Amino acid sequence: MTGQFLQLQDCELYYSVAGSGRPLILLHGNFNDHRIWDSQANALAQSYQVIRYDLRGYGFSGTPSAGYSNVDDLLAVFNHLQLEKAVLIGSSSGGAVAIDFTLAYPHRVESLILAAPSVSGRSYPLQMTWNGIKNYSAFRSKGAEAAIEAFIQNRFWQYFFPESHKPAALEQVLSNVRNPNNFCRISPKLITPPKPPAAKRLQQIKCPTLLIAGDRDHPYNRSTTDLLQKRIQDAVLTVIADCGHLPFVEEAAQFNQLVIDFLSKS
Repeated sequence: MTGQFLQLQDCELYYSVAGSGRPLILLHGNFNDHRIWDSQANALAQSYQVIRYDLRGYGFSGTPSAGYSNVDDLLAVFNHLQLEKAVLIGSSSGGAVAIDFTLAYPHRVESLILAAPSVSGRSYPLQMTWNGIKNYSAFRSKGAEAAIEAFIQNRFWQYFFPESHKPAALEQVLSNVRNPNNFCRISPKLITPPKPPAAKRLQQIKCPTLLIAGDRDHPYNRSTTDLLQKRIQDAVLTVIADCGHLPFVEEAAQFNQLVIDFLSKS
């Protein structure tokens, strides 16, 4: 599973490809990079072509200095790898990228699998926004290492981390979060949002869609998956017990089986 770089006009994206067959593109969320999908890549590459990449400002990918579009970047990955269509699997803000791409290029998306996704145009609650601002403030005033540890210790964000009785899952998440390349490297203001935002167009999504949530996730995130189930035609929602925001890490075997079963029917 050797990584490579895709050179864009103003940035480079790190990506890796494993396996062969039906292409799956895995999109990580905030505070993570492509490694957060290790358990999925290892299992799914037995039967599928598994493509992972670090979004701009994460992992090994470049740091943006001007406005950019995650949808355009994903399209560049499609075109570079000569993919006509693919299954998109997105976590958190990576799920929002998958949704935005599906609305922009519906003919390129075979199906959607979304793990606790966010949705562009859906406002975050005040407390979540405030704690996000505190992350950036601490990063600027105290540096990456101190800001990351403050994030880990902040009780508000505990839904993001597996509980201590899942030590392997907890270590995987902590390893991603403690990588300074994944923490507050980009200003959200640089990300060009889709117009109109996805929150107003969810009913336009017609491809098969699987939603996966953890029962211990933040109520706002749970309400987002509930909204998606209502707005996307025939979307299926599965809630995994004893999981927070990253159920594919906490219960990888169960998540992978859900994905395999869903793909066998869609």
